[in-house]
Amino acid sequence: MKRRLTSCDRKGQALNTATRPQYSHGAPPHRRVQQGFTLIELMITLIIAAILLSVAAPAYQSFIGSTALTTATNDLVAALNMARSEALKRDGAVTLRAGDADTSSDDFADGYCIVPGRTNTNCDGALRFFPAVGSDITMVVSGGVSTMVTFNGLGGLTNAANAPQSFELCRANEDHRRVTIALVGRSKISADTSCPL
Repeated sequence: MKRRLTSCDRKGQALNTATRPQYSHGAPPHRRVQQGFTLIELMITLIIAAILLSVAAPAYQSFIGSTALTTATNDLVAALNMARSEALKRDGAVTLRAGDADTSSDDFADGYCIVPGRTNTNCDGALRFFPAVGSDITMVVSGGVSTMVTFNGLGGLTNAANAPQSFELCRANEDHRRVTIALVGRSKISADTSCPL
């Protein structure tokens, strides 16, 4: 039994057939799809990348250098605190001195070590070694003996001048950090805009 189409059905059917796209062969035509970049788009992208790199590269190098100086400063403070705690633990003198396992350099930038005792001339029998800080960082000790820092059994600073000592850490005459060791043995970090001459 066939149902007759009402006027509503005829309108709906007419609407449905009117909105469908009509193709001559029953299938949609092939659309041209663009793949890749045009030469102009590629050139613009390369120009923008070159501008960004030329602006960012110097700032990145400065950031890396500043981070290296901060790391060297933090390592030095950790070494000073370790030497002081060893002196307290041993109830005797412990020295942080310039030098490493291979050489007897008098430059803290070449490495340093923690040794028990006060009159150590090298790093023989060291408790801990610390590596060189890098070629562009200098470390200069002022106040007292310039190649060592000695803590006594009470954790205080011991030197011939009976005065605080300080380390001046500089990077390429741009960044400067000062580590000051008070007579009681505590270390403090401060920053400055230029390195001392």
